[in-house]
Amino acid sequence: MSRWTLRMRLVALLLAALIPVLVLAGWRAVETATAVAGERDRQIAIAADLAVSRQREFLAGTRSLLLALRGNGDVLQSLAAKPPADARDRCEAYFQRVLSEAPGRYSALMLTDRMGLSLCSSAPVPPGTSFADRDVFALARQARDFVVASYTASRVSQDTVIPAAVPVLVDDQFGGMLAIGILLAPFAGSAAVRPSGLPVYVTLIDQEGHATAGPADSALTLPLAARTAQAISDGVDGFRDYGRNGDLYDYRIVTLAPSGLRAMAAVPAPPFVASIEPWIDFLLIFATTVLAVAALWIGAARWCLDPLKPIHAFAAAMARGGPADRLEAKGPPELRALATDVLAMATAIRSRESELRAGMEQRDHMLREIHHRVKNNLQMISSLLSLQGERIRSPRIRRHFSDAQNRVLALSILHRHLYERSSWALVDFQLFLNDLVRQLSMDRDRSAFANVRFDIRAPVMAVGPDTAIPVGLIVTEAISNSLRHAFAGIEAPRIEIHAVESDGEVEFRIEDNGVGFAAAQLGSDLPEGLGLSLVRGLAVQLGGEAEVSSVIGRGTRVVIRFALPRQAMAS
Repeated sequence: MSRWTLRMRLVALLLAALIPVLVLAGWRAVETATAVAGERDRQIAIAADLAVSRQREFLAGTRSLLLALRGNGDVLQSLAAKPPADARDRCEAYFQRVLSEAPGRYSALMLTDRMGLSLCSSAPVPPGTSFADRDVFALARQARDFVVASYTASRVSQDTVIPAAVPVLVDDQFGGMLAIGILLAPFAGSAAVRPSGLPVYVTLIDQEGHATAGPADSALTLPLAARTAQAISDGVDGFRDYGRNGDLYDYRIVTLAPSGLRAMAAVPAPPFVASIEPWIDFLLIFATTVLAVAALWIGAARWCLDPLKPIHAFAAAMARGGPADRLEAKGPPELRALATDVLAMATAIRSRESELRAGMEQRDHMLREIHHRVKNNLQMISSLLSLQGERIRSPRIRRHFSDAQNRVLALSILHRHLYERSSWALVDFQLFLNDLVRQLSMDRDRSAFANVRFDIRAPVMAVGPDTAIPVGLIVTEAISNSLRHAFAGIEAPRIEIHAVESDGEVEFRIEDNGVGFAAAQLGSDLPEGLGLSLVRGLAVQLGGEAEVSSVIGRGTRVVIRFALPRQAMAS
């Protein structure tokens, strides 16, 4: 959320409020669409069943007719082992009389024996003609009930018929077949009907999805034959597709007989507006949500973010030290009032900054003057000590005067570094040590230590006077002692001053390669003289400790360890 802008947060808040409404509207739309689709499927199924009800009634009537004919005496006598001589004539006359009562519906009636040989027929058929190769014969012998085969060309007429038959049982055994040819055209029916208020186009189809019979306009409503054949193969009885006339239809495949006689019922698909009607409420709420988000996004930019840009630019310019006397206020009254307050605040801040800057400049000038005068006074004291020391005849007392002069000189150098720096509280540690050693070397008899080499290695860091004064005095005591006592008979005298800082801890080491404590003690002829006591006391003042060690012929080492103040670490 730290990267989210104001607009993102406002949009997220708006969506959090509207998403429950969207979810509820979507759920209701899905339920409504599912219910509407289910109701339409139910209506299409009812319409398809009603549309083919004529064909089913036709088949039911045909079945009743064949069952009634199967019990006729003339028909049964034709199946007898020794039929009467006129049995065939009576049977054929009976068949012709029956067909005359249903003109235009059937093509022929026929009776065969159990081998499929024709026994009698309403149409002229040579005696002994075999119908055993017909599908309807095989179905009748296996089913032992009313059967309907696929459409075929009639052998006894020039019509295309749908063969239907019932088995004739003799002693409960298959004794023959009573068949009738249903004329295809009358069976297919007329044009579209409107059961249940839906226009339904019915067409008889075969296994491959081709139209076998029906009005021409009904055939145009059929989809591609491959699509229908695939649906039949997959066992799907309903689907939606485009007909050959380019219109979209809902199709229903109705099986009229177990043998595979099928009819395809086509119902025009609802228009697009009707199909999206269950989703209208959801779409309206969704569109309203999108418009609300867009309005919030644009409005937040126009009335909030854009007016804030001049204020942001003004604050950034002020932070960089730019002018703070002009701010153009835009947007609603609240933001204009905010811009006015920001401008007033900036003016007040600049005024206070000017006052503080003037006060700080005055303070800096006073501090520089103070440090300069202190430095001058200390140099005057050092000069007086030097003049006074020249009048002293005792070497021991003169040495004490020289030590005092060096200590005053160290303080003078510190104050000079303070007023020369821009910060009055800190001095550069390395520069201070270099300057101090140089001054200590110049103030002595150069013939005694002209060849002394100094090795100063200290980190470049700024320390305050509270650290610089004790360190400077420690360096003064140690170097003065080394220059005075340590290098008698030393061919290559050397003094090392090393300071190492690590994790806020400083290790300060002063080491020479002189004769050690046996020939001279630090600052005094006694092991605990003033110089050594002063070093230990100054180390305690730094918050650390001093270690002074000496090995004859290898020099003297002074090690001070102390914690670096926080202000020096921060700098």
